[in-house]
Amino acid sequence: MNIFFKVLIVFFIVAFTSFTFDCIYDELSFSTFYDLLEEVLFAIVIISFSYVFGKHIRGVFLNISYVFYCLFSYLESVYYYLFKTHLSPSAIFVALDSNSEESGEFLSFYLDNIILAFTVVFFIVCVILYFRLIKIKSLIGYNKSFRTKYRYIGLAGFLIVMCFLKFSELIIYNLPYLIVKSTVDYNFENSKLGSQNINKFGDFKNVQRTINTNEKEIYVVIIGESTSRSHLGLYNYYRNTTPNLDRIKNDLLIYKDVISPHAYTVGSLTKILTLGNYEEPEKVFSGSIIQLLNSAGFSTYWISNQRPIGPYESMVTKISLAAKSSEFLTTDLAKLSKVLDGSLIDEFAEVLQNQDDRKVIFVHLMGTHHNYDNRYPDSFNVFKEEPKSNFKSIESRIKINHYDNAVLYNDFVISSLIKTLKKYNSCSFALYFSDHGEEMYDDINLAGHNEDIYSKKMFEVPFFIWQSKKYNELKELDYNCNRKYMLDDLFHSLADLTGVNADEVDLKRSIFNDSFKLRKRIIKERIDFDAYYE
Repeated sequence: MNIFFKVLIVFFIVAFTSFTFDCIYDELSFSTFYDLLEEVLFAIVIISFSYVFGKHIRGVFLNISYVFYCLFSYLESVYYYLFKTHLSPSAIFVALDSNSEESGEFLSFYLDNIILAFTVVFFIVCVILYFRLIKIKSLIGYNKSFRTKYRYIGLAGFLIVMCFLKFSELIIYNLPYLIVKSTVDYNFENSKLGSQNINKFGDFKNVQRTINTNEKEIYVVIIGESTSRSHLGLYNYYRNTTPNLDRIKNDLLIYKDVISPHAYTVGSLTKILTLGNYEEPEKVFSGSIIQLLNSAGFSTYWISNQRPIGPYESMVTKISLAAKSSEFLTTDLAKLSKVLDGSLIDEFAEVLQNQDDRKVIFVHLMGTHHNYDNRYPDSFNVFKEEPKSNFKSIESRIKINHYDNAVLYNDFVISSLIKTLKKYNSCSFALYFSDHGEEMYDDINLAGHNEDIYSKKMFEVPFFIWQSKKYNELKELDYNCNRKYMLDDLFHSLADLTGVNADEVDLKRSIFNDSFKLRKRIIKERIDFDAYYE
């Protein structure tokens, strides 16, 4: 047992180093102590389980376990330093749905001197302790420590502590557990969504059109990225970040109180584009709006400036592959990080020339996703002065200005798409929304989005629609700019807009319909958005 405690002390020092870093840069909290307790208990789990093996295998097992233990402890500390919260399944989902380029952008966006200094110190501590561990392992003998009874004791200790972690719910702080669970869940959901590539029509019942017209129908859904409505001039932001949209403001129906169901893309769009919602999240596998439109006789197109990742691995990509045609501008440009959304305008114009009587075009923007300075050309580098912010720093000034310039370019792209659509004089609309918002030093001292932090701006999104004269004459929308709405009901709103009905369509969930019924807007499975922020 003497060797057991010596090994445990090595693991404890690693955990305590991370704990100390967390305490220096944030106030003490119960969750920080719980995380330290979980790391110590997990070290006991590792060491206890090592007694199951013989001397040589035990040494290798402890070496490998120690390296991963250090890595996990480091990642948890850096994440906690950046976001003042512990890693969660949603954060791991984002990582699983990202590629190396996106991960590199994330690191460069948040990397600072404090993280670099901690990395160096932590690495030195871990290396010193590693050599200490090797010295301790050399004391392991054959006759005493590894008799059968010690193996049973080790296995019993492993099971007892694992059960305690599980039933005390401290397991939620365990990163290896979260990674395994999230990976299993992600792969399960990903594989189920993959069937939409084969079954392009879904299993909808009694699909029919409620719109009758001889006019050519062209409907456009523009999906933004990381764009908070609070930074749009269209929503009374103090900077003129939407000059082009402001010029056509009278032609737009602008909704002022729309939120996203999640603060990360994969969580939000898998609900936004499918039947899934917070009441029945499993319905993301029951059919997408693209499949429904296909069933109703539309030609569907997906044009994206988002990386497909693989290109057939992302959950959002798998939903999009139900379209008649899918085009990803960055598929062959994986090593580049500055493909601008303006490239979508020409692709969009080409699709408009296709001779389809009825079509729906989904345009997926890179929008204002970080790194913000990669989202606009030099000619849009307009905002350079000190911005208004609740958190003044050189970093906040730089990032807010980059973000507002990205919003300015986003305005150019959206208005150009609408302008191009107008030329066709068809029965048409263009709907724009963002998958989620972005915190920009408004409510908390942070730029970015992370659902675990509960920043209001991360959920608040722009939502507006332009309609052609012919569409306006054909269908009158029930417009109330102050309707409280969450985008996990967009499936029903898009079905209403395009005049498609089916047993699965519920017009009480359509923001454009006079049958609309207000529902609670629940985020994070249990948080009532309106009650929480009021």
